[in-house]
Amino acid sequence: MKETNNVEQRPRTSLSKGARRNQILRRITVVGVIAAVITAAFAGYCLHRERVEEKQKAEELRKEKQDKKEAAKVKSKPETAEQKLERIRKQATEHGYPKNVIELLDKNVETVDFVADYEKKKDKPYADTIGKDLSQGGIPELLQWDERWGYAPYGTSIVAASGCGPTCMAMVAAGLNQDASITPAKVAAYGTEHGYVDEENNTYWRFMDEAGANWNLNSTAGLLSEEQVALELSQGHPIICSVGPGDFTKIGHFIVLTGYENGNVKVNDPFSIKNSKATWVFANIKDQIKAMWVFSKK
Repeated sequence: MKETNNVEQRPRTSLSKGARRNQILRRITVVGVIAAVITAAFAGYCLHRERVEEKQKAEELRKEKQDKKEAAKVKSKPETAEQKLERIRKQATEHGYPKNVIELLDKNVETVDFVADYEKKKDKPYADTIGKDLSQGGIPELLQWDERWGYAPYGTSIVAASGCGPTCMAMVAAGLNQDASITPAKVAAYGTEHGYVDEENNTYWRFMDEAGANWNLNSTAGLLSEEQVALELSQGHPIICSVGPGDFTKIGHFIVLTGYENGNVKVNDPFSIKNSKATWVFANIKDQIKAMWVFSKK
C-alpha cells in the first residue's frame, strides 16, 4: 500500500495575484504622476499665456493713450503749411505717385490738396460742366489742377501737370460761348485726339490757331502792342499768350489776358490762383510773351 504525501501544497495563483495588484498600483501611480505633471504644465502655460495677453493689452492701452495725447497735441497745435507740404510729399513718394504729380508741389504749393487727393480721386468721373465758374458775359477763371478735371489725361500726362493750353482754351471757349459744358478735360481730350500735344506733353502752338474753330471761334495770331491789346480786350476779345521763363513759368506756359485798365492787364493763369488775383503791369510782362492769339465768336 502506497503512502500518500500529506504535506499541503499552497496554491501558486495567490502570489501571482498579489504581484499583479502591486504592478497595477505602480502603473496607476505613474499615470497619476504623469497626469499631474501634464496638468501642472498646462496650468503653467495657461498662466503664462494670460500674463502675455495682459501685457499685450497693457501695451495696447499705453499706445492708445499715447496716440490720444499726440492727437490732442495736433489739435492744440495746428499743422503748418510747410509741415503739410512735407507730409503730402512723403505720402506721395511712399505711395508711388507719378513723378509729374509730385513735381506739382515744387512748382506751386497751392496744388497740395490736389496731390494729397490723387490716389482717392484719380479714377473718379470728371465734371461734365464748369458749373458756377461761368459768369454772365465774362471769361471764367479755371485751374488746370482743379480736382473736377485735373486728373483727366492729356497726352501721356494729366491736365493738372501739362494742360495749361487746353485749360486756357476752355476758359475762352466757355466764356465766349457762355457754355458751361466746355471743360478743360473735354478740351484736353480733343487736343490729344487731334494730335495737338507732342511727345513731352507740350501743346503745339497750332492748337491755338486751329482748335478754336471746334467751338465756333475765330483765332488771330500775332504779337500785339499795348494799344492793340487794350483795344481787343475792350471789345471783349480774350487773348491767349504763350509765355517763356519769368513771372509765370520756368520753361513755358499759356495764360489768358481778359481785361485792361490804365496799363494793367487782368491775367487768368490756369496754374496759379495767386497770379490770377494779382494785377499785372503789361509793360512788365510783355517781354515774356512769345506769341499771342486773339479770340472772338464767329
